[in-house]
Amino acid sequence: MKKLIIQGARFIGLSGIGWILDFCIYTGLGLISSRIFFNNMISSWAGVTFVFIFATRKIFQSNSNISLRWKYLIYILYQCILIFFISKLLSSINNSILLHISDDRIHAFSSIISKILVTPITMILNFLVMKSVIEKL
Repeated sequence: MKKLIIQGARFIGLSGIGWILDFCIYTGLGLISSRIFFNNMISSWAGVTFVFIFATRKIFQSNSNISLRWKYLIYILYQCILIFFISKLLSSINNSILLHISDDRIHAFSSIISKILVTPITMILNFLVMKSVIEKL
């Protein structure tokens, strides 16, 4: 149990750095494009790749003969699905904010608020899946 808690804490820290990278790219893209779905698709790849590279070296231990390249491919396939659905959810949350809240300040930051709201979902799922892919395959 102690190992799991330590891994979780380290993963949160590393994911936080990946999230900052993702968030900066997402915000930058938002300055030139209002297509939230696509902005999130693009920015997420940078964060996902960063976290995978460092998590496999610093947090999770591979205990199998399956190469890290194959595990990365499996993780990327999972991320394709997750990022697609999370991007859809992010767009829905953003649209809901724009429809149901009339405050112009909230509207100005609705895409950022939406990104922050979906982050805990992705972080928990990514920890569970990465741990399984790296340590159990």
